Amino acid sequence: MSALVVLSSFLAAGVEWVEALTIVLAVGLYRGWRNAVLGMALAFAALLALVAVLGTAVGGVVSLPLARTVVGVFLLLFGLKWLHKAILRSSGLKALHDEEAAFVETREQLERQGALHWVGVGTSFNGVFLEGLEVVFIVIALGGLNSVPAATTGALSALAVVAVAGLVLRRPLTHVPENAMKYVVGIMLTSFGTFFAGEGIGVVWWQSDLSLLPLVAVYAAASLALVWALRHPLSFGETRVAVVRAARSVVTEVWGLFVGDGSLAIACLAVVAAVAVYTTRVAGARFAGLMLVAGVILSVGIGLSGAFRAAVAAKPAAEPEPEAAAHREVAAESVS
Repeated sequence: MSALVVLSSFLAAGVEWVEALTIVLAVGLYRGWRNAVLGMALAFAALLALVAVLGTAVGGVVSLPLARTVVGVFLLLFGLKWLHKAILRSSGLKALHDEEAAFVETREQLERQGALHWVGVGTSFNGVFLEGLEVVFIVIALGGLNSVPAATTGALSALAVVAVAGLVLRRPLTHVPENAMKYVVGIMLTSFGTFFAGEGIGVVWWQSDLSLLPLVAVYAAASLALVWALRHPLSFGETRVAVVRAARSVVTEVWGLFVGDGSLAIACLAVVAAVAVYTTRVAGARFAGLMLVAGVILSVGIGLSGAFRAAVAAKPAAEPEPEAAAHREVAAESVS
């Protein structure tokens, strides 16, 4: 058994298992551990069945780009849903989640209907299945024809180490306030979804999986900027020039065609489709990743457009200048 193959498989598979663990922990914390574990178990069962039937021929049968695209879009939409709500809560435009009341409500609901929530199961399944499928490809690639047992040993060892780490991390994470954790989970799932969907449609990410770190940082910074903007809405008043008014009118009219419950999802899918077309038509597509990230952030901003208008409307009107001057004069006379 080649020690180099075992080590290489351990490290490469370890990265994929850590990504799967992140998604499972996110589901377990706020969709229930039963949902997370069931989705994970179903994913492993599907992977074992796939490998048992196809063996090393799985690489020629399963379309990894298609799997990445489907799972990526699913995680992206789910993550954006959480991130959108987290931004509204952090900006004060949506009530913070009452964690104690939610706990009681959830407990009563589980007693009536059981603990399964199929969105949570599906999220856990998709994340683990995709990462596990990539591990299968890694094992086949590193194992070749004669070293598959060595590559498999490395991958399974990495899975055991990551599983222990998940058990250790689970309890500390349960003490993090739910509103803060949902904010973080929204950022993480949006980042993973962007990464997977981008890979599926041909985006070449910087340093492969390491690009997840700057994706998380960019989405965190962008969401915090949106929270600040919602807390400090700008009122341009009479200084708004005609060009800006005209542009806003055009954008509003065009966007009005898509307004509805799924407006954020529609904008996001449009961005993914546009980048997919770009990557197929432009050789190299050097800036495809940046375009995808910028488009996702723009989608979030579009989804928050109504909240921005509400924030501006709720902002107290500035005191008229003549009245303000009179008040200052009265104050000066009283001091003298």
